[in-house]
Amino acid sequence: MTHKRLQLEQLNQFWLPAAGRAGTYFFRIAGYSAAVQAFLEDAVQRRASQPVLLLGQLRNPDEKQLSYFRENMGTNFACDTAFFNQALRRWLPRLDSTQRAQISQSMDRTLSALRTQGKTDNMLRNAYIKFMCWMYYRAEQILHRLGQDPLPKILYDGILTAHELQFFCVLSDAGCDIALLEPHGGTAYQSLDPQGLYASCFDGGNEPYPEGFSLTALVKQAGQRQRMAQLYGAENLPVSAANTWLSGQMETDMLKAPDSRGNDARCFYNAFIRIRGVEDKPNYVQSLFRWQGKIKAQGRAFSVLEALPIPTPEETAPLSGCAAQSVDKLVMGLMPALKSAAKAALDGMARRAFADLLYAEAKTDAERLGRLKNKAIYLLCWYNRYMPMLFDGWDMAKMPLVVYFGTCQTAFEALFLRMLSYMPIDVYEICPQADAVCCLQDSRLFDCKFPQSLSLAHFPDSPDEAAIGTAAYHAEQELTEILYQDSGIYRSRQYQKATIVTLQTMYEEIPMLWGEEPSMRPGFSILDGDTVLLPVITAKVSGVKNGDTNAYWNELRRLLGEDTHLIRTLPYWQPDKVPAHNAVPWLKNKRLERQKIRGSADYPYGLLREETQTFIFDKLQQLLDSGLVRGTFSQGVEYKILSVVLHLPKEIIRLIQRHDFTACPPKVVVLATGEQGCSLEDAILLAFLHFAGFDEVLFVPTGYQVAARHYTQPLFIEHQAGEYLYDMTPPYLPPSGQAGSNRGGLLGRIFGRR
Repeated sequence: MTHKRLQLEQLNQFWLPAAGRAGTYFFRIAGYSAAVQAFLEDAVQRRASQPVLLLGQLRNPDEKQLSYFRENMGTNFACDTAFFNQALRRWLPRLDSTQRAQISQSMDRTLSALRTQGKTDNMLRNAYIKFMCWMYYRAEQILHRLGQDPLPKILYDGILTAHELQFFCVLSDAGCDIALLEPHGGTAYQSLDPQGLYASCFDGGNEPYPEGFSLTALVKQAGQRQRMAQLYGAENLPVSAANTWLSGQMETDMLKAPDSRGNDARCFYNAFIRIRGVEDKPNYVQSLFRWQGKIKAQGRAFSVLEALPIPTPEETAPLSGCAAQSVDKLVMGLMPALKSAAKAALDGMARRAFADLLYAEAKTDAERLGRLKNKAIYLLCWYNRYMPMLFDGWDMAKMPLVVYFGTCQTAFEALFLRMLSYMPIDVYEICPQADAVCCLQDSRLFDCKFPQSLSLAHFPDSPDEAAIGTAAYHAEQELTEILYQDSGIYRSRQYQKATIVTLQTMYEEIPMLWGEEPSMRPGFSILDGDTVLLPVITAKVSGVKNGDTNAYWNELRRLLGEDTHLIRTLPYWQPDKVPAHNAVPWLKNKRLERQKIRGSADYPYGLLREETQTFIFDKLQQLLDSGLVRGTFSQGVEYKILSVVLHLPKEIIRLIQRHDFTACPPKVVVLATGEQGCSLEDAILLAFLHFAGFDEVLFVPTGYQVAARHYTQPLFIEHQAGEYLYDMTPPYLPPSGQAGSNRGGLLGRIFGRR
């Protein structure tokens, strides 16, 4: 008996009992939708109680399977119902006579149709063997349910081949319901059945199937959900309905009590909101403080996070040993480390948020498991660190509120806020800077932006901090921001860091550029909010132009100014003025032990501004890392470098202290007329001052290599000015800092300050 193929109109008809219909369904789902997803998830769940078979691509029988078939069934073949019935009796003994008859008749019709299409007996035999192997190895578990209610069902999501289509026709005629999914499109099926004679087309929707879709993945996800539900430790946990209750009136919404936002017991109605910029500058700070007070008056906890310090070694050590062999093992291994709040529902929601977020990250980000493990560890450490503060005395009706003041600068911080947003807590990211860049991205996030900006370092937590700024005050702040933002004009010490690059010039350009501000020099730029790219002159002038000594000395005098340190003879450094000390503990793994240095009795820079001390340490580390001074980290020269840089002459320190990276750089002029060159200490000093952003010129009328032997690569750009002269006696030169000022640059000349 051939079963009539019915036209499916609704997906739920697939599950109708056999008694309520007059045939079977054999159809393909061409599109994807939420209804298709629900149908497939239902199919996965029904496998436990109904004969539902999920199939991917059906592979050809392998040699072992073929050998077993030949051993049991021989090589005989005849294309008739009696032969097939006898073969099925031996091959599938669980089938009853009616089931064998249905399959035998169906197989006979299918193979006979192939014969009429010109297929040879050998081709038919191959198809018969393939069908028999597939029935035995892939479908036997449902075939013995043929004719029973519920009917056996097959869902298939591979790229269909001719033999697979023929096989499904056999099973459909025998009494199976079959759904063919088309995640790769319907081209494969249409090429096999251009007239649509076999499987009917069900228009599932207009969306493409999700990336990486497969029935196997659905089964895996269902298993994960089941395992996660067991780990959550609580039944029927409510889910987040973040922002679904918002009216758009922020002032009202931000004060709305959690228990008045919705009435679906399956949900909790929390806020997940980002607010950038300021609507009312004069009252902004006080409005934040008043808002905090009103929330606390509702009996709700109010917490502020202004940064998320990275987890400490003590926090990460217990977690680092977890295996990262798969996402499942990673989540299962780390989840028990979530700190308990001693409330079953809250702990269950925390575990669910942690697991769901990591599975989502693993799905959307093709990163290594090691990076996913790092994200998981950060989430765990931050949750365990802040959980007591956020959820102490937690009550769903009085949902706590957390403010992240500022914007997320890393994906780790953004992930932590997203995790909190899936829990019963209002999450706000508030930043008074309208143009602040933020890493936080989530389809559930309500993003509110105001046009004005305000500089505010901390969230106002006390009446003293909630001072009201007048309109005039904020107008002045705006003018300051406009004046010093991308205008080429800079306020004093606007930038705290500098990256140094050597300015390559012609010899004649040195006096022209010597007094210029960095912004007027080629290559100057702002690298980020706190750092400039600072071009400096680092030159050696060899010889005397035209042998004219008077012009030579006049040229040198023009370079001496208020911020110029003159070194008249070499060697310059006086090592006997440096106190003896042990610098070995100050380096570890080639890195400065800054706190140990600061704590040393020999540390001389404690009176300097904090940013100046940091700048000196940064440039000292850069000098060590560069390996510029010969013997660094190979002959112990690194300790000599520390001794020199940490005991600089007072005049040099003062130049560094007042060094403004947008003003004319401090200078060093070295005069080497004799037969001696730089000592190692002199070479270290000049190299460090280069990294610190000093302009440096060596005047060497003899042309001797006074410093090069101490360096692994050239530091100074050499200019051959003229003929070499020896035994020159310098005339009177003013002491350092007593010549005319070089400060002011272009603006100084315009306003007559030079």
